[in-house]
Amino acid sequence: MKRMLVFICLITTLSACSDEQDPNVLEVSKSSDEMNGENYQTIISEFEETGFTNIETKVLDDLITGWLTKDGEIEQVEINGTTEFSANDNFEKDSEIVVTYHTFSKEEKSDAEVTDEKSSDTEEKSTEEKGAEPVDQSTDDTSVESEQEILTEENNEDLAALLAVQDTNDPIVVEFAKKYAGRTIEFDGYIAHMMPHEDYTTRYDILIAVGDSSQTTYSGPDFKFEDVDIFDLNLTGSEVPETIGMGQNLRITAVVEEYEENSGLFFLESVSNEIR
Repeated sequence: MKRMLVFICLITTLSACSDEQDPNVLEVSKSSDEMNGENYQTIISEFEETGFTNIETKVLDDLITGWLTKDGEIEQVEINGTTEFSANDNFEKDSEIVVTYHTFSKEEKSDAEVTDEKSSDTEEKSTEEKGAEPVDQSTDDTSVESEQEILTEENNEDLAALLAVQDTNDPIVVEFAKKYAGRTIEFDGYIAHMMPHEDYTTRYDILIAVGDSSQTTYSGPDFKFEDVDIFDLNLTGSEVPETIGMGQNLRITAVVEEYEENSGLFFLESVSNEIR
């Protein structure tokens, strides 16, 4: 009888030991599919609360508007090289975890802007040192407003000349790009070509030509919206279609970015595009 009791106690002890959880092995609270689309800070906090210690982040600074994908939204979570796992799967606490998320790109000031600011500061200091009265800036309000207005063929001769060029390598194009970088222009154009950007299925490179798709004569440089989705175009008008494609006429409002001489492409950042 005593031997039987000892045997039962031994079995109970071994069973209890086998049920103990290894402190270096932890369970994830969510599956990879559940984590994708969440805010990266929330998921990192959950990993840390669970006890995971080796967590890194990878930033995709690819957001333009943030309409479809929010700032900080997770693209994928990778644990020890795998991006597919289920809730309650076990991993060692020091497993390598990489959280990849989306955010907006950081726009740095150009050298020209920095130079202008330094020049302005120098002029103000010089005026103060000479004891001269400060210049009344109110008289410049009109010119400032004029500089910020949207450029059209009607109010800007340089844009009218740009849209009328017959040669995409005409010096006018380069001069306009340098002079009006960062300014907003508006003109009639149409989608001359449209193709997926790299391996994406919902992001596109869109080539814009000046005028209407039905015309038989052509002028102006080749404009391009690069790496945009349909929502980035901010389509407006009385009848906005669900999809757009080659031949679509638009009233384009966009910010001047740069002119690439090698490809002959004039890059724009879309503000809005009215269906015509």
